[in-house]
Amino acid sequence: MSSVEAQTLVPIPGDSLPLIAGAGGRGLRRVWLRLLVFVLPIVLVLAPIVYWVDPFALFPKDSAIPIELRSHYAGPINQDLWKIFAFNRKPAPNIVLGDSQVARLSEEDISSVTGMQYSNLGAGGATLRETISVFWFASRKAQLRHVYFGVNFMGYNADPRDRVPQAEGILKDPVVYCLNSDVLEAGVYDIGEFAFHHHTDLGPQVNREAFWQSQLQYLAARYKRDADPGTLRDKLREVVQYSHEHGIAFTFIIPPEHVDARQRVRQLGVEAQYQQFKDDLAGMAPVLDCDVDSPLTEDKDSFSDPFHLTDSAANRLVSDLWSGHSTYCRSLGSR
Repeated sequence: MSSVEAQTLVPIPGDSLPLIAGAGGRGLRRVWLRLLVFVLPIVLVLAPIVYWVDPFALFPKDSAIPIELRSHYAGPINQDLWKIFAFNRKPAPNIVLGDSQVARLSEEDISSVTGMQYSNLGAGGATLRETISVFWFASRKAQLRHVYFGVNFMGYNADPRDRVPQAEGILKDPVVYCLNSDVLEAGVYDIGEFAFHHHTDLGPQVNREAFWQSQLQYLAARYKRDADPGTLRDKLREVVQYSHEHGIAFTFIIPPEHVDARQRVRQLGVEAQYQQFKDDLAGMAPVLDCDVDSPLTEDKDSFSDPFHLTDSAANRLVSDLWSGHSTYCRSLGSR
């Protein structure tokens, strides 16, 4: 047999592994087999535990661990994963999108005020890119009617992070769920508290005033970055255009921040960029701008830090925003 013939691939019936010519191909197949032998026992051990705990409520079943406990740890670790799985189980025609600022607005309160079913898909750590991805995910799962898209100045950039593909990958292949690092971390905390009464504190480990000041200092580094969203501006326009074409009432929300945070815009010399951010949004769709002087943004007790409302203040904002005649927020653009 010639050397060329020796390298010819011969399909083997039922063989699902990649066929690669020659000795190199056989070596690669052995690597795959060894990897499978190594990973399979891990999956077989972890899968029943993850299924039993179900840290992010993926499966349509009851868990031995209460939903309140699981959400307590799932939120800080990967709130986006939690929210997407919940929406996949129960899609709603009306949604709120954004990061942790918007996530504070209770969907139950919004539904109560409006008389319509709302789902809040806002998630801690969500970037503009990710929020756009969440919109498209929701549009594939439900016939949307109202969309409130939350975006703030420090999040109006081209940050590449996007956890939506990860979540959609798990929905397509739940085996991946058993090996996801966020799922495993949350599962450890769930079991630790449920079975061994060991509480893990994922919050800031400093007092409120120290944390408040550290967050204000953080803005100096944040605003030095390129604040231009680049091509994401066009992606955002596509979201608005799609909404108009499909009869979806689309509104931007600029969440409220304490006046201390807004003063940093002037102190750090980014007033022009800040105004451009608002002008960009107003040029695309109606805007409810809540980052303005108001009794809410001037009240330090209404904030847990310069960017996030307390639960009670968030409840007041929901009532104000969806009342139809807001006193905390200013309307920009055409409504």
